Amino acid sequence: MQAHLSDLLNYHLSKLLKNPSSSDPLADCPASVLSILATHPASLIRLAHSKLYAWPYAEVPACWRRLFADASIVHAIRLIQQSSDAGSVREVEANRPDSEDGEAKQEAQKESGHGSTKADDWIQEVVRLLDTAIIMAGAESRHDMIESILQALQCYLQEQQFEIDGPIVKRRKKDPSQHRHNDRFPIQCSTNTGTLPLIKYPISSASALPVFAFGKHLEARKGPLVIRKALEHWPALHERPWGSPSYLMERTFGGRRLVPVEMGRSYTDEGWGQRILTFGDFVEKYLTRDNQRPYSSAFEHDRHLMDDSDDAASKDIEDEVAEELHIGYLAQHDLFSQIPSLRKDISIPDYCFTDPPPQTVRGTKDQRTTPHLEEPLLNAWFGPAGTVSPLHTDPYYNILCQVVGKKYVRLYNPDQTDKLYPRGFEGGINMSNTSELDVEGKKDELLRKFPLFHEAQYVETILEEGQCLYIPVGWWHYVRSLTVSFSVSFWWN
Repeated sequence: MQAHLSDLLNYHLSKLLKNPSSSDPLADCPASVLSILATHPASLIRLAHSKLYAWPYAEVPACWRRLFADASIVHAIRLIQQSSDAGSVREVEANRPDSEDGEAKQEAQKESGHGSTKADDWIQEVVRLLDTAIIMAGAESRHDMIESILQALQCYLQEQQFEIDGPIVKRRKKDPSQHRHNDRFPIQCSTNTGTLPLIKYPISSASALPVFAFGKHLEARKGPLVIRKALEHWPALHERPWGSPSYLMERTFGGRRLVPVEMGRSYTDEGWGQRILTFGDFVEKYLTRDNQRPYSSAFEHDRHLMDDSDDAASKDIEDEVAEELHIGYLAQHDLFSQIPSLRKDISIPDYCFTDPPPQTVRGTKDQRTTPHLEEPLLNAWFGPAGTVSPLHTDPYYNILCQVVGKKYVRLYNPDQTDKLYPRGFEGGINMSNTSELDVEGKKDELLRKFPLFHEAQYVETILEEGQCLYIPVGWWHYVRSLTVSFSVSFWWN
């Protein structure tokens, strides 16, 4: 094994296995549990996993989340050590530490969305262990450790000349012309068939707006604003392009990193759910050009350009296509703390460091009691055409930045709330920040169920690559992807 990788693993292992301090959540676990962390990490992963589901997630004792994370890291380190020391990075199953029983192994593979059993699967298993530590347990104070292990492992494998590319990159390497000309997600709307919505009430816009001018816009409470040429300096739009499947595969360990994916057009739709998939599987299944074609035909006639009967027919087609394809959406995920290399491709807009005026509106928390953010909250929104964020409000000011593709966005002033039919408590969850209605639903059904909705005034835009949209706190907003789309939201107050 490469000396750097070996030293790094031993260093992290010694840190994980030393007696926890009194302030470490792990100290609250039974001593009998901690005594087998070094020798039976897989057993402790299963124990901690059961504890994660024994309470509502927010109420899970911190010790069990920490145990899940630490046992996962220990297990991953042991697996790297034994597999790489076996003399070939392809020798795995016979040397796996703390071998799991078949049922547990199948369950782990099922949860990760990865069920392959090829000889080099120990690499995917290492990535799975480390990513589930983050996704399921938070891995508080362990993110840097996990990232350093993954970076060192990737360097080691490259030195061993081991093929770590995912399937998308491999296809493009076999066909250089395809790599050169088509290493982009399908982001073109077919305007000749009327796919782009007709914008009737455009949002105000400005180009390369200086921060002081944006501050004056805030003080005047002028509402939403589209800012063009605000992201020109982002590498994600140029030298490190997020519109390139190959680049994203490289940044996600050949597509092996795991991500939580929402299954369905919108979180308010019946049958909506979530799965954990490898990044490569997510891209391959939901974002490739072939998988986009059914959506292109489904949206040939935009709702804004049709009469009521055609509108209803188009909505039916969209629902059928969505059901058939089981749309996958990587939505509101803190991808950048999980994969810091992507975080380096963007920067927090300076607008987020302005001081917005206090604003209290119905349907949002009092700004005086909303927790103060020391720095903006970043979330990724990545998915195919047709994904929807239903009409809702957020408790913070928002700068929504469009990196790849196009999105249709519609916003309503908080004074229109009575016409937007907020939800109530559903399943014990307060859903009052989300509307009952489908903004682009069938017009006759909307008029019958929500008679005041047609009176609600709104503004709208098509958010293009390189643009950002300022959304004031409390404003209702509805978002639909018109193409493959990658956006980043920055919440601040």
